[in-house]
Amino acid sequence: MPLYEYRCGSCKYEFEDLRSSTEDAVIPCKKCGKPADRQMSSFAPVMAGGSTTESADMMIGREASKRWQMMADKQAKRRGDKPLQSVELPKNKAGQFMPVMGLGDQKERTTRKEFSSALQDHRKKRNERGQPQFQGTGAF
Repeated sequence: MPLYEYRCGSCKYEFEDLRSSTEDAVIPCKKCGKPADRQMSSFAPVMAGGSTTESADMMIGREASKRWQMMADKQAKRRGDKPLQSVELPKNKAGQFMPVMGLGDQKERTTRKEFSSALQDHRKKRNERGQPQFQGTGAF
């Protein structure tokens, strides 16, 4: 059960009480018995590992950086020695970028050159195993 903070409307006494979140927000004051309202309270995290001068944001940021680096390392390992390829995206008359997959008619979209060597390798392996490619749009 969560710990809530309450404040009496008449005597201004402030106290805490363990209550279910489904219970009423107004309870009797522990000092005078008149109605006390639930107050907004802030979350105060307690950091594990003892006292430190490092803020919680710094710790969370460091952990997030480690995880992003792990993901980047996994992607680089899957990619092998193949570098990422850059693609020149087309622009409309107003100079805004247009989505590549939406350009041209149906025939052009189906015959468009594959820009990703990783996707080409994936399709080659599927063909070698005799697995068909996904056709058209729809749920996988």
